[in-house]
Amino acid sequence: MIKIDLKTIPQKPGVYLFKDESGKVLYIGKAKDLKKRIASYFKNPSLKVKQLLTEAKDLEILVTPTEAEAIFKESDLIKKLNPVYNQLLRDDTNYFYIIFTQEKFPRIYLTHQPTKFKFFKIFGPFSEGKALRQLLQIIRKKIPFCTCRENHLRECLNASLGLCFGFCCLKEVRPTLADRKKYYENLKIVEKILKGDFKNLKKELLEEMKKLLTEDNLILAKKLQDTYLAIKKIEEEVQILGQDPFFLENKRRKTLLELKEKFNLPDIPRIIEVYDISHFTGSFKVGILVSFYEGFLNPSKIRRFKIKTVLKPDDPRMIYEVLKRRFNHPEWGYPNLILIDGGKIQWKFAFQALKEAELDEKIKIISFAKPKEEIYYDEKKPPLSLKNFSRETAEFLKLLDLKAHQFVVKYHRKLRENERLN
Repeated sequence: MIKIDLKTIPQKPGVYLFKDESGKVLYIGKAKDLKKRIASYFKNPSLKVKQLLTEAKDLEILVTPTEAEAIFKESDLIKKLNPVYNQLLRDDTNYFYIIFTQEKFPRIYLTHQPTKFKFFKIFGPFSEGKALRQLLQIIRKKIPFCTCRENHLRECLNASLGLCFGFCCLKEVRPTLADRKKYYENLKIVEKILKGDFKNLKKELLEEMKKLLTEDNLILAKKLQDTYLAIKKIEEEVQILGQDPFFLENKRRKTLLELKEKFNLPDIPRIIEVYDISHFTGSFKVGILVSFYEGFLNPSKIRRFKIKTVLKPDDPRMIYEVLKRRFNHPEWGYPNLILIDGGKIQWKFAFQALKEAELDEKIKIISFAKPKEEIYYDEKKPPLSLKNFSRETAEFLKLLDLKAHQFVVKYHRKLRENERLN
């Protein structure tokens, strides 16, 4: 494994290149803090990282004035050198970029080819396109912006859905200065979200809310509060943007190691299944199973359940039914760890289903109680607060719960919509 003297690596933004014996570049990455990033490679590395560190014989460091310049430098070098390990981590033929076009009302696009557009802001490169699309959709529901390819005479579908202001893409409308100001305020918020600048963004919104409340402007204060809450919800979704894929993989491995230690698991929880329930006052009762492999979502393993035996609103018994049915499918394989949404009662019903399937010695169940952010994991022990975990692991547990909630709500709404149409 390559030997690196961390003392020689600066705590500055830049690009780093792992090379083999002949000087051929194996992998190119970028970092806000080069020293911290390189050090992370040697702490409980994943199999891919171990393989890279074994093949690498040299490390070249290129310091850049800013993190943004490191992003562009990394992109240029990857295109020119096409390193083998960067190819392994791609999920498409090119990297993705988010651009803000250069026009009166800038549009926001996700594209492989940013040079085809005139833009004044660009974010990227990113290797994960699907996650970016989902993220922009989440942002847009609370913070509208335009994506229309051209202006038109009638109101677009996005405007009717509240995803676009409407005035930004209509040919025969003359927007006011107030309209333009409103649009640019949204662009600034989106930009800060994409940069991960949540701390300052939330601080600014809170200060503006306080100001409006002192002026008794309750309507605008309420709108800002909605934006603030929306940003809190999407904060965890943005954490993966722009991160070095190897760094993210290593980070998740450390999280899995911490879960193994905290819950006294025999092995690292490579497979985690997350369960949640949704219903409308006892109607359209559904459950969801969302699977994660090595800390990352595995879409092919998502399973949906219509609740059959529970007639009244009773989440614990619904969890019990879903798990009982799930354990009847050994062909799906079994997880190392199960996380369910709920508190102590939900945990008891889930554990009962596990015990009846005679899997209580093989699988650990934990339950995430959101109001107090506590984890129930043993009937005889008090719950663990998320404060007992590292920040990364606490965020990961919340992300697992959030993903299951999003999938189950989507399934629930689909059933209700189908019923309405029929």
